[in-house]
Amino acid sequence: MPTPTELPTLDPHAYLPLSVAQVRLLLQAVLPQPVLDLPATLELIAYQQRRKRTAYQSHRKRILTRLEGLRW
Repeated sequence: MPTPTELPTLDPHAYLPLSVAQVRLLLQAVLPQPVLDLPATLELIAYQQRRKRTAYQSHRKRILTRLEGLRW
């Protein structure tokens, strides 16, 4: 692992034309990755399912409201 003096320094005001994929790769290298054990994984899955169901219900409600206006 490089020491802090060996790390490259960047001008904080410099413009780096990075794609989304490149930013994700950079963040994966810099940020610590969470350790997913079974309880954490199950909680993450439950959270994602709750969010997806909430989004589904919201979109369905909006579409049904819009369709109600088309009835004669």
